Amino acid sequence: MRLTFNRTASTLLLNSSCGNVGENLVLLFFVLGCILTIIGTLLNLCSCLLFYRAKSLDKTPYGIFIIALSIADIVKLIAEYVVHILYFYIDHRYLVCSITWFLTLSSENLSYLFLCALGIERNLKVWITDRRCLITRRRACTITMFLIIFVVIYDHPFLFLPYDVSYCFVKLFNSQILFSCDNAHYKSYGYSYSLTDLIFIESIGLNNFILPILIISTNIVLILGLRRRAYQRRIRLGTRKHKDWREQSVILYVFLSSITFVFLTTPTGVLNALSAVHNQKMATNNIALVLELMEILHHCSHFPILLMTSSVIRSKTFQILFHPRQTQRSSVSSRFSGQPRILSASLSQ
Repeated sequence: MRLTFNRTASTLLLNSSCGNVGENLVLLFFVLGCILTIIGTLLNLCSCLLFYRAKSLDKTPYGIFIIALSIADIVKLIAEYVVHILYFYIDHRYLVCSITWFLTLSSENLSYLFLCALGIERNLKVWITDRRCLITRRRACTITMFLIIFVVIYDHPFLFLPYDVSYCFVKLFNSQILFSCDNAHYKSYGYSYSLTDLIFIESIGLNNFILPILIISTNIVLILGLRRRAYQRRIRLGTRKHKDWREQSVILYVFLSSITFVFLTTPTGVLNALSAVHNQKMATNNIALVLELMEILHHCSHFPILLMTSSVIRSKTFQILFHPRQTQRSSVSSRFSGQPRILSASLSQ
C-alpha cells in the first residue's frame, strides 16, 4: 500500500491506494451503477406520481408512507452513486467523509422506518375496530415529519467537520481516482470519535438490528391478523371464497420488500461493521463494490414489487402513462360526484 501525507492547518490527510480493488470492477461499478441509478430514480418518481394522482391520500394514508419511501430511495441512490461522480470535481473532506455518509445512512434509515410505518398502519386496520385509532392522512403526515426529524437528530454526528481523514483511491484508466473515505475523526460536544465508530454503532443499532426486527415482526403480526380476520369473516358469512385482495397485496408488497432488504442490504452493513472493528477503516474491496451495487439494486425494487403484487396499481400506472387525460377526467368526475353526497348528507342532518 502506497501512502502519502499532506499536512494542512490542523488537518491531516492520509491518501491510501486501495490496491485490492480490481480496475474492471471499478469500471463495472460506474457503468452498472449509472444504469441502476437512472432506472431506480425513474421508478421511484413513477411511484410518487402514481400515489399523488391516482390514489386518494385521504382514503389510503399508507400512500404518504410510500411517497416518502420513494423519495428516501431517490436520496439513497444519489448518495450511493451520484456523489462518487462529484468526487471527480470536489474532493473536500466535508463532502467525502461527512455529507456522503450522512445522506447514505439517513436516507437508508428513513427508507426502513417508512417500511415499518407502512406495516404498522396496515396492522392497525386489521387488528383495531375503533376507527378513531387508525392512522389518517394528517396523522401519516405528522408521523412522516417526526421520523425525518428523528433520523436527522440520530445521524447528525456525521455532519461535523472532520479534522483527520484518510481517503481511498482506486485505479481506473491508469490513473488514481478518489473513491471513498477510509476513516475520519471528529470532535463534538467535548467528545472525539471516528467514522468507523459511527458506522459500527449504526450497524449494530438502528440500521441493521432494530429496524430489521421491526420490519419482520410487523409482517408476522400482519399475517396473523389477516388470517384471523379471514377466519372471522368465513364464520360470519359462512363461505370460504371471501378474500381481501387489497390487504393481501399490501402484505405481499411489505414481505417482498423485507426479503430484498435482508438479502441485498444487510451484507453491506455486516461487512462495514467487521471492517470497522478489525481494520479500523471502511471496507473497500471487490466484495464491497459488489455489495454496494446490490444495495443500489434494492432501492430500485420497491416500485416493481408494488406492480407485481397489485393489479390495481398496474392498471392505474397504465392509465397515467398512456391515458393521462382519461385519468384527469375520472378524478374530476369523482370530485363532482362526491359533492352531491356531501350536500345530501348535510341536508338530512
